[in-house]
Amino acid sequence: MNLTFYQKLTTLFLVFFIGIGVIGFLAFRNNVAFVRSTRWVEHTQQVLNESEKIFSLTQSIANGERGYIITGDSDFLQPFINAREKVFLQIGKLKSLTEDNPVQQARIDSINFYAQQRVDVGNRIVQAMNQGEKAEASRIVISKEGKNLSQTVRDLVTELQNDESGLLKQRKAINESRMEVFNRFLWGLFGGLLILLTFTFLGFIVNHQMQTKLQSDLRNTNHFLNTILENIPNMIFVKDAAQLRFVRFNRAGEKLLGRMRDELIGKNDYDFFPKEQAEAFTHKDREVLIKGEVEDIAEEPIKTLNGDKWLHTKKIAITDETGKPQYLLGISEDITSSRMHLTEIKELNTELEKTIAQLLSANKEMEAFTYSVSHDLRAPLRIIDGFGEILLKDYGDNIDDNGKRTLGVIMANAKHMGQLIDDLLNLSRLGRTQISVKHVEMREMVEDIIHVLGVMDPNVEKAEIKVHPIKPAQCDSSLIRQVWVNLISNAIKYSRNSEQPCIEIGSENKNGETIYYVKDNGVGFDMKYYGKLFGVFQRLHKVSEFEGTGVGLALVHRIIIKHGGKIWAEAALRQGATFYFTLPG
Repeated sequence: MNLTFYQKLTTLFLVFFIGIGVIGFLAFRNNVAFVRSTRWVEHTQQVLNESEKIFSLTQSIANGERGYIITGDSDFLQPFINAREKVFLQIGKLKSLTEDNPVQQARIDSINFYAQQRVDVGNRIVQAMNQGEKAEASRIVISKEGKNLSQTVRDLVTELQNDESGLLKQRKAINESRMEVFNRFLWGLFGGLLILLTFTFLGFIVNHQMQTKLQSDLRNTNHFLNTILENIPNMIFVKDAAQLRFVRFNRAGEKLLGRMRDELIGKNDYDFFPKEQAEAFTHKDREVLIKGEVEDIAEEPIKTLNGDKWLHTKKIAITDETGKPQYLLGISEDITSSRMHLTEIKELNTELEKTIAQLLSANKEMEAFTYSVSHDLRAPLRIIDGFGEILLKDYGDNIDDNGKRTLGVIMANAKHMGQLIDDLLNLSRLGRTQISVKHVEMREMVEDIIHVLGVMDPNVEKAEIKVHPIKPAQCDSSLIRQVWVNLISNAIKYSRNSEQPCIEIGSENKNGETIYYVKDNGVGFDMKYYGKLFGVFQRLHKVSEFEGTGVGLALVHRIIIKHGGKIWAEAALRQGATFYFTLPG
């Protein structure tokens, strides 16, 4: 069970007061016991004193007898007479003092018996002297009967005194032991209370430090929360649950409503908004307080000093520990601009849909036109090429070398024009082609392409082609095949004039990305013309040097971009070129 500081403090004070009470009670009990023990010591001392008087009285009896016998003077009898009268009173007093001790009572009875006999002996001596029988009195004295009785009384009194002295010693020891134990306990309890008070004092200090720190933390936390609240761009307000009056407003709320928070605090919606709008706000607030759930109001019109606004508001009830609503928290976002933009976007979307429809229609027309043009162009090209071959075959003997060369140029350009048309069609169809992604073993594809190119192009056998490990990819197999074909055939073409053509193909991993490459040691190109590299009909070398249509790299570029990858090149004039590309995933 965790106790609060004040509960702990109350407990410490209770322990302290109980300790004080225990000390007082024990002190009282010990004092009573000490007083009782002291009385017993005094009582024992009194018994000793009273018993000592019996010694004196017995001695007085003996001395009175002796003086009377020796002098015959009756004045010597006065001590005898006094002692004889007092001795039994003294014995009675002694018996009264020892009435709690049966042993001493029996011993006092014996003292009384022998004292009585001793007095009788003294009376006989005095009687004999009074009758003039001094010889009889002397005989009684000489017989030592009185002396022996006095000695017996003395012995009994001595025994009584010894017992009382033992009791006195025992009672003093008990008294001293009790005092020592009490003093130790008292000092121990006092030390414990002192420690308790020390801890209490330290507790006060620690609690004061904790309270100071908590207050500082609370101030810092409040400052932190207030800073956040004041810098939140949305309007934040808090109302009390009873009358729905504003108790908190942030800076964004002031700016939105065009009012200072001092104007708002302590007032409700009826003080600022039209009645119908205020009633709607109040009704919604009451619903939120009753349901206890977050209320999301997507759009809400509001009239402010800054004009009409549209708000997106969320409201929630803030409850106490029992679940009873205490406040209503509201967060409002000004969506006036976004609402206007949304209207504009809808209008733009409508226009865009019209434009897309027009583009689709134009695209279909372009496809039809492209197909028509390519079909219409192919027919005369095939005729030119066909008739050229007929002329060479049937009339070749009648045509001189210059004519044959001219005819060869016509036929070559016709074929070049046919290839150009095919490339343009491929480039045009690429935009409409849907990518079919699957797992592709790139190394197998590259090796197959090299084999096919080797059958078609004798330059392949002249080149040293190194195929390094190539990582598989997820891509469209047919489209990526076109990429490899174009890059590898270009590498073979542009390195065929090298003394020892060398081509390297592979992939590498850099920064977690797989990069595929084709590297050659051919003519390369000047990087200042890099911007033209992937353009349609853009060539960096003359047709007379290297055949081609200028569409291949543009097609490669579009295939890689269509896959969501990247393609680039690095080269230097007469030092070869390297083409790189990546594919997502």
